[in-house]
Amino acid sequence: MMPSMRRTVSAVLALGVIALGGPAPGSSQTTDDLVVSGPDLSSLVLVVEASRGYATLPHGALRRLGWAAEVDGPRLRAQLGSAGPVIEFFLDNPIFLWDEEPLQLVSAPFSGGGSVQIPLQFFVDFLPALASEAYAFSADERRLEVLDAALWGERDRDRRPELSDRVGIVTSPGLVDGGGDPSTEEPYASGLEDASAAQNPAKRVVVIDPGHGGRDPGTTGSGGRREKDIALAIGRQLARELSGEEDLEVHLTRDRDALVPLWERGPRATQLKGERPGLFISIHVNAAPASPSIRGFETYFLSEARTEDERRVAAIENAPLELEAELDIDDVQDADLSSILRDLRNLDHPHWSALLAEGIQNELEAVHPGPNRGVKQGPFAVITNALMPAVLVELGFISNREEERVLSTVEFQREVASALAKAVRDFFERYPPEQGAGAQGPR
Repeated sequence: MMPSMRRTVSAVLALGVIALGGPAPGSSQTTDDLVVSGPDLSSLVLVVEASRGYATLPHGALRRLGWAAEVDGPRLRAQLGSAGPVIEFFLDNPIFLWDEEPLQLVSAPFSGGGSVQIPLQFFVDFLPALASEAYAFSADERRLEVLDAALWGERDRDRRPELSDRVGIVTSPGLVDGGGDPSTEEPYASGLEDASAAQNPAKRVVVIDPGHGGRDPGTTGSGGRREKDIALAIGRQLARELSGEEDLEVHLTRDRDALVPLWERGPRATQLKGERPGLFISIHVNAAPASPSIRGFETYFLSEARTEDERRVAAIENAPLELEAELDIDDVQDADLSSILRDLRNLDHPHWSALLAEGIQNELEAVHPGPNRGVKQGPFAVITNALMPAVLVELGFISNREEERVLSTVEFQREVASALAKAVRDFFERYPPEQGAGAQGPR
């Protein structure tokens, strides 16, 4: 290592940990999570653990940051991208190698929870110092920034379940498709047999559906923000908000940038729910490019559209059906929304969906700077086949420059997720516990 690099590392180790607001991450317990933001303004949250009294992240965090990581017995080897530096960690040994240069952590990595737990110090001190062209750390915001767009895209190609498992989010087999090159992206096998194999009858089910994904970006704002990224960030945050509830089982239809066909989301959610009470929330952002001054939030339940605005929003959110037809996804062209809507009138789901939508609007009004545009209805494919109370939330207009900026901030995403979580809890207090896949509730 160059002498100047050694001085940089020493300075960071001496001062950086103080800026975190407490003792060194390797020496005392802390469970504050680490926010990671990318060059496209999207973000994710890495869940910090403290099982041995000091802060750690599972080695899956390296993969989320663009590293290819492999565990080989007592050793963890990782490489940045395809030609970057190589690091080696050794279980219960604070010495690690960076391109064969020995360096020392405050505390040792260890095996725990099915992962190699790496001291948080490595991520907030060493990475920004040794790979400053790829990472930067802000102690004030407790945020690690990924500067290299290639690494930010690489994080989804080697995805493993460690991070979602750490926070109690259930990512079921078959619910998440692989991302990657849009020219080769294909639909995936359902894997539903595994998804319903071990249902806990005592738990109520929440299925969170971040809209769009993969080669379907949804709408895009003038500042370059994409609907699929915002929806995913808020969906993951909502899952984390609800994961601490002992009586809830939380599922995400996708936990990364992946294409999940519209017609498959509802049926998969229905099978995950089984005969238990549950609900389905599809998260989206709106757009009206011809009227960039329009702002605000609205929540839809399934029914015929009554106004031109409702028909406009339904047309936008159902547009991916054309993409799915190009990919030869089964049953897309045979789907008949009108007949499905007629069949659903025999169930009581629209009634409860409308109540859920009303509760969501009330909670969002307390945290959203835009106007409350009310509860609306429309023939949305994504919630058509979810046989449970189901809503589609439009959290703002990405076509409005100011609202696009707000939608992209971590603080707003957390506030929105907290509001949605409260609406879910309040809804279940009113929703009869015996409600299942085919039951009907009071009108």
